[in-house]
Amino acid sequence: MMPMDEIKDSEMIVHLGPQHPILAGPFMLDLRLEGETVKEAEFTLGYGHKGVEKILEDRMYISCIPVTDRICYLASLSNNEVFCNCIEKLLDVEVPERAQYIRVILMELSRIQSHLIGLGEFAEFIGFMSMFMFLVREREDILTLLEMITGARLTHSFVRPGGVRLDLPENFKEKALKILPDFEKRVREDQETLESDEIYIERTEGVGVVPTSLAKEVGVAGPVLRASGVNYDIRRVEPTLVYKDLDFKVITATAGDTFARAHCRFEEIYESIYIIQQCLDQIPSGEVRAKLPKTLKPEGEVYCRVEDPRGEMAFYMIADGSPKPYRVRIRGPAYATLQALPPVLEGVYVADVPAIIGSMDGCTSEVDR
Repeated sequence: MMPMDEIKDSEMIVHLGPQHPILAGPFMLDLRLEGETVKEAEFTLGYGHKGVEKILEDRMYISCIPVTDRICYLASLSNNEVFCNCIEKLLDVEVPERAQYIRVILMELSRIQSHLIGLGEFAEFIGFMSMFMFLVREREDILTLLEMITGARLTHSFVRPGGVRLDLPENFKEKALKILPDFEKRVREDQETLESDEIYIERTEGVGVVPTSLAKEVGVAGPVLRASGVNYDIRRVEPTLVYKDLDFKVITATAGDTFARAHCRFEEIYESIYIIQQCLDQIPSGEVRAKLPKTLKPEGEVYCRVEDPRGEMAFYMIADGSPKPYRVRIRGPAYATLQALPPVLEGVYVADVPAIIGSMDGCTSEVDR
């Protein structure tokens, strides 16, 4: 940010944060404005730093799972997944096929509920309060299904090294197949209501464009990356579990604007429903957890990644044969995606800043891990 003594008489500095309704958690966004136009943007992170990596290095492997939940509570299951995947690779453990299907179902349900709350907050930021209420209402169905499996609505701690904690409830398939079609119908109606609104279109089309070159340069991930025309999804690039056996489209767009980012998330919800329906149809019987030693003492070095709701979530782990990880490093998607925010905000109207930030679907909890 330009020093204060170099600010022109026609300019002013506006500080948004570290607590502000349009921020997905505490960080400071400084804007240099000339009239209503943003000339320069700068953000400062670290207000909610938790030291997760060091916490993980000080706990036995199984005790780390609840900590991974809290990297980002909206992506707790994918965080469980990538951590357990590291242990499984280090121990050379084969996850039973039934457990793999269950883990895919959980990951996709988690993706849906995360997208719904993200889209609801985004709509609220630009004045569509009723849309926030609609999408939160639809999200309750997904949280109900997650609670049936895991017993929790947000922080699940359900994935285990070698499988999952428990099998699916007896009536889960019937319940899910009854809920999902009606759920999809309601979400499509919500999407149509939003995307047919003239004011919404004016506020989002061509606003906050993330060029493909910038997206690649700063490491943007997930729907934000795919909305800028990059067909990149870990479920296709490096499939884990049974993703390689499932049929689904990688949703992309070319505009790279606020409208495209929200649109991609809506479309990803429908693909996740399709994936879940396939899993329920194909899931075999069998065990849901491989037999492992009571105390896990893996040894080696591993890098694992999954496609969480916001993009590529990766763990690098070094294990020294003790009951605790020797080193853990996390590469989360939200931190990388936020790097695109300052250049994208340059030249936009200050009134468009909330819409652009909301369409990025950030998670400051994950950024300040």
